[in-house]
Amino acid sequence: MGDQQLKLTHIPNAHTDSDIVVHFLDANVIHAGDLFFNKVFPFVDLTNGGNIDGFIAAQRQVLELADENTKIIPGHGPPGNKAELQAAIDLLVAVKACIQPLVDDGMSEEEVIKRNPLADFEDWSWFHIPLERMTKIMYHALRQR
Repeated sequence: MGDQQLKLTHIPNAHTDSDIVVHFLDANVIHAGDLFFNKVFPFVDLTNGGNIDGFIAAQRQVLELADENTKIIPGHGPPGNKAELQAAIDLLVAVKACIQPLVDDGMSEEEVIKRNPLADFEDWSWFHIPLERMTKIMYHALRQR
């Protein structure tokens, strides 16, 4: 792209089955697209090849491309940086840890929702993915494993 060096990386089975990360090498900018939802719950598109473990792995892969000065463009939320991407990874790991034992215990989706296991993560809710929807996404993501 002009004199700008780009590195495009296809990452399957994360947000969907066809995610691409664009790394503007000279500018030290990464466009992570929907592999990074900054300061809000992410959407794991299970019907289009998305996978929770793949999503976490993809975010970690993007994190490895970044340094402390890298600007990271998310698919949703404000432009971010390495620390904010790490916070998004930590969120998904924590949310998974809240829901996994309930799935392992054989609880139904309704029982899990009634427990409200993600109540401590209210600050990550947004109009597109409030707590209940994130709970449902994670429940189904963990059941399909």
